[in-house]
Amino acid sequence: MNSKVYKWCAVPQCKNTSITTPNKVFVHVPYKKIIRDKWLKLARRNPNDVKTNSPLYFCEDHFDLPNDMENFMEYHVMGSVSQVRMKPGCMPTKFTCQPGRKTHTSNTTERPYIAQKRRMMIVEEILGECEKQFEESTIVEEPSSSKEIASCSSGIVY
Repeated sequence: MNSKVYKWCAVPQCKNTSITTPNKVFVHVPYKKIIRDKWLKLARRNPNDVKTNSPLYFCEDHFDLPNDMENFMEYHVMGSVSQVRMKPGCMPTKFTCQPGRKTHTSNTTERPYIAQKRRMMIVEEILGECEKQFEESTIVEEPSSSKEIASCSSGIVY
């Protein structure tokens, strides 16, 4: 990274800059309009307010670097990289600096109805297996009359 270039995080309400937090990684916002607009909308920033050719950066706080950065291992081992390379299609997902905003959906709790439905399906599956095992174990036919008992016992050789 070129440490002589001043970088600031373009996410509203994020205070990170290359001066105040020099050890943070700053990810360049792509110039491609479709991707750039998605990133800016995710950050709750109006894409029309920013020139398409102006260099913008998001700080590492808005990414899951181990999963989003192609050369993360090099960065982790060496402590820095000459160029931050993000995986194709990665998007910023963390916006904890913006109050009143939900964090990523993976941390949300499961809705009560969905949890109850999942538990009921598990219980029904287990009960179905138990009934099947019970039916298989009770299929043994027993003689019902004394004639059948006599015919069964007469075939026994002592």
